[in-house]
Amino acid sequence: MKRLGYFLFAITMIIANTAAAAEKRPMTIDDLFKFKRVADPQISPDGKWVVYVITTVVDAAANKTQANLWLASSDGKERRQLTTTDKKDRHPRWSPDGKQILFESTRSGDGQLWVIDLSGGEARQLAKISTEANTAIWSRDGKRIAFVSAVYPEFSEKSFKESDEANKKKIEEIAKNPVKAKVFKRLFYRHWDSYVEDKRQHLFVMNADGSEPRDVTPGDRDAYPTSTTFSIGDDFTFSPDGNYLLFTAVPAKGESWSTNHDLCRVSITNTSTKWEDLTPNKAADASPQFSPDGTKLAYRAQKKPFYEADKWELMVVDCNADGTFNGMPKSLTAGFDRSVDHFVWAAIGGKSAIYYAADANGATVYFATSADEPSDSVRFNVFQGAYSGMTFSRDGTKKAWSQASMRFPAEVV
Repeated sequence: MKRLGYFLFAITMIIANTAAAAEKRPMTIDDLFKFKRVADPQISPDGKWVVYVITTVVDAAANKTQANLWLASSDGKERRQLTTTDKKDRHPRWSPDGKQILFESTRSGDGQLWVIDLSGGEARQLAKISTEANTAIWSRDGKRIAFVSAVYPEFSEKSFKESDEANKKKIEEIAKNPVKAKVFKRLFYRHWDSYVEDKRQHLFVMNADGSEPRDVTPGDRDAYPTSTTFSIGDDFTFSPDGNYLLFTAVPAKGESWSTNHDLCRVSITNTSTKWEDLTPNKAADASPQFSPDGTKLAYRAQKKPFYEADKWELMVVDCNADGTFNGMPKSLTAGFDRSVDHFVWAAIGGKSAIYYAADANGATVYFATSADEPSDSVRFNVFQGAYSGMTFSRDGTKKAWSQASMRFPAEVV
């Protein structure tokens, strides 16, 4: 009798497995379009919430997507949609007091800056700019906002009202012109899938209430990387005292063949086309970020001029509240045999540490190192895959990041 039972059980399992195998099929591109794409997690200053972006494919044939902001409690007990639009909301950034979230959105027709209160209510648009606004950040005191906009440099020394009207007029004239031939007088004229159109990426500063922005990097030069080779995201920052911007500047001359990107500094009221250069290094310097206590500046640097594929090292220098250097920069990863990608500061136990991403054996993982002295970096990750976008709460006790692998798409942890 027992043998008959075992036999019937075996037959049942064979039938079940055969049916399951029959239901399996190869994955198609349409299956991938059904995934909701999760990106850009940002933990709140108090560590209680994480805001992130979910992009959904609405119509694959029409190449139409929509992106909204979502909130999740860091204990995993609550999750809710924060914004609702059929356009694109992205790049969320917490205000220093944790009460508001700044983001960019195309809900008004083009890319503009919006802010929403965590307590509830509708999102409200900040200043309108004809050349669009993106990659916005807060000053430490929450009183000001800086952002990037691609403008025609010939108008950049005018007042905001005059320059914005001139930019708008030129954009409209180009759109109405039936002749679509393009004339270029300099390199670079195109980056990947878009034309540069003789524009320059400039930094603007405005009060947090959205009052009139001002171009603080006027002139015929980019104040933001025009190639992802020299960018890791937010490539500029306010000085600890909030009175200056430090940023990655594209070479003033010969940008098409030079890699000499520099860290530059300007006042938030600057009107000059001359920017203070903080890094005499003849190779690339990029991505300045201040420590939580404002006493140190970290950035990435290469050593070999004219060589885009050179290893990126993590540099740290003591600094003053206005962003000027107080000593000589030193490399924290000179003995590290990999290139440093994006990084984030953390205040842990009263000491400053830096977590940075690097490739390792086919994965993208995080390493941690002291910000005080060069030392062996400690590998952080706990699985093989790709880590990105790590952020820390103000006290350093909680962190959020995105992780993905060949087995599952990106998710927030």
